[in-house]
Amino acid sequence: MFALLLAIPALAAAGAANAIDVSKLQVGEQGRRYVVEFEAQLAAQPAAVMRVLLDFTNYPALDPRILLARRSLRDGKPLLFTRLRGCLGSVFCRTMDRYEFLDVQPGHLIATAIPGEGDVRYGLTEIKVEAKDGGTHVRYRNEFDPSFWMPRWLVRKAMYTTLHDGTLGMFRAIESRAGAGG
Repeated sequence: MFALLLAIPALAAAGAANAIDVSKLQVGEQGRRYVVEFEAQLAAQPAAVMRVLLDFTNYPALDPRILLARRSLRDGKPLLFTRLRGCLGSVFCRTMDRYEFLDVQPGHLIATAIPGEGDVRYGLTEIKVEAKDGGTHVRYRNEFDPSFWMPRWLVRKAMYTTLHDGTLGMFRAIESRAGAGG
């Protein structure tokens, strides 16, 4: 899920054949948190999009920076562990771990980072999918505060570009894997 949260460089595998229609893609900050807001229409069916979103083991195919994604249980609650290798330009590279509790409902996925575990102080990702115009309308919001120091004045522009391009690339890959009409 960290990939959904940091959703980073554009995916080469997400080719031009996709019919994604983006109505909103904003990256910014609220206090110390980075925030990504995304809305789009995908040319794939909601059930297929949710299957891709819930296939955590295959997250590395959605974003080449994802090294590992694994779902398990902790105290009876679904837990997602994700390991990423992320770079902001050639200035700042890091392997990051993220532990999140998952809440999965029909057409709705929420991942909440576990404070004190992994490399984020705070993290919340919410994805909603619904049938619309023969495809899927997706709403995605990602907020996170890294627990490690980064000189924001130096990395801000690269972080914004990375989050913007990565979010778009990831959802192109999701659409592609879900298949038009699939």
